[in-house]
Amino acid sequence: MLTRQTLAAPALTLSAITVLAILAACTSGPPVPHGGYRVNEMQPEERRVLSQPRFEHFPPYLILASEAAVPDLDSDPRAKEYRTALRKAAEKGASFAGHLAVASWPCGGDCTQWAFVDVGTGDVTWGPKTAGKARFQKDSRLFVADTGDDARYFVWTGQELKPLEG
Repeated sequence: MLTRQTLAAPALTLSAITVLAILAACTSGPPVPHGGYRVNEMQPEERRVLSQPRFEHFPPYLILASEAAVPDLDSDPRAKEYRTALRKAAEKGASFAGHLAVASWPCGGDCTQWAFVDVGTGDVTWGPKTAGKARFQKDSRLFVADTGDDARYFVWTGQELKPLEG
């Protein structure tokens, strides 16, 4: 006849085996093949570098030939004041997001103002002010302002430069 004690013994054994299986699954396994790392084994600096946006993750929507463009100084109210810098940048052709010429000029102590000229339409779009340099590539919509530990990331949406949240 089955009693409570005879039924409880297998249930306790099964529970113990389940707990051991769960604990075994939670422990670290063999090393990652080919010299890889597990994220929790990485140094903080390595994790920071891998978490940064990369240019290749933001391909351009449009790529135009790097021909000289004429900035439309009526497309932005501030454009006429900075027409020389905008024209010089436009003469060099696209260098950002596939179709934007990048202009910059000093705006005080450690300050640089950035603006963009669409080489197809001539439209001028204002960019951020930075305290340092910026990085950008013709084949990417990612704009990195104030490179280094204080880097700020922006993405060209097709109409404007927006801060990358994250």
